[in-house]
Amino acid sequence: MNSGSEINAYTFDADLEAMVEQFFAEKSGTEVVAQAEIDGLPSELWNAAVELGLPLVGLPESVGGSGGSLLDAVTVQRAAARHAAPLPLAETYLAGRLAAAAGLPVPSGIATVAPGSQRDDARRIGDGHVSGTFHDVPWGSAASVLAAVLGDRVVLLDISDAEIGSGTDFAGQPRQSLTFTEARTVDGDNPVDARILSRLGAFLRSVQMAGAMESVSTLTRRYVSERVQFGRPIAQFQAVQQHIVTLAQMASMSTLAVDRTAHALTRRDADFEVCATKLVVSQNALASVRAAHQAHGAIGMTREYRLQQLTRRLHAWRSEFGDDIALATQLGSAVATRPSLPRLITDPQPTLELKS
Repeated sequence: MNSGSEINAYTFDADLEAMVEQFFAEKSGTEVVAQAEIDGLPSELWNAAVELGLPLVGLPESVGGSGGSLLDAVTVQRAAARHAAPLPLAETYLAGRLAAAAGLPVPSGIATVAPGSQRDDARRIGDGHVSGTFHDVPWGSAASVLAAVLGDRVVLLDISDAEIGSGTDFAGQPRQSLTFTEARTVDGDNPVDARILSRLGAFLRSVQMAGAMESVSTLTRRYVSERVQFGRPIAQFQAVQQHIVTLAQMASMSTLAVDRTAHALTRRDADFEVCATKLVVSQNALASVRAAHQAHGAIGMTREYRLQQLTRRLHAWRSEFGDDIALATQLGSAVATRPSLPRLITDPQPTLELKS
């Protein structure tokens, strides 16, 4: 018989979901998100999240995490994305996962990861040192620690040793290059699968997109019910109703895909599910953005309105840890060698290996 902790590892915690939903609903309003695009990380919001242990939910307490399961981490990340929280929660969690896999303590404070750009030229210089540039690092200017995978090892770097470039993503969140010159590293003793970063990164972006799409759907449905034109709510027009149906479909499909993949990841690497989910969710995000902005019209892009904060994040997350072309190529190349596509799709535990 499974213990309570074993059961909890495979179920979503309704109490946790209610708590984090209320937290972000109260703390991550439209003005907070808009101001973060000007000032950077909102320290008050981050500190409040830290007090609750949210950045490290899903990481074992034995290595410095807050405890809980992967499904608990999904709950936190999805709720934050629903409210466009301008915080490096996914990045800090991902850095912690890399550190733990390598046998290192989870970094304290704000951490981020080197996502593995093809333009990166960072390399080891002797033992315990790294030189070179990591590109497109999310929240690089706000974090204190960078986790990177070089070969089959995880290295932790002090970002105060880096020359930090300037830049933001489409949502106005920091995305910078970090250049190190013979910077000292903390190296993990345990070798890691190089795909761990792309796998978890793609999954977390899928989680975030699913959460944002839920809010986009809810926000649009409320708007068209309240907006009156030609003497009646625009929700009564057939063209608008089609947009609402599309948004509900895309959000529901994405949430189901993420939940299935989350359960698969609690048991195995689930490369096939992660890759397929990221591709499906990314395509759903594009359809959601189009439908929502067509239903809203010009108001959807105003700074004071929540929609554009969500849809710009969807655009940014779609391209990270695998864009549509890369993901489709990976899946197509791998599936082409299998004797039966229907059997692969219906297999509850596919053993498809994807190349990084």
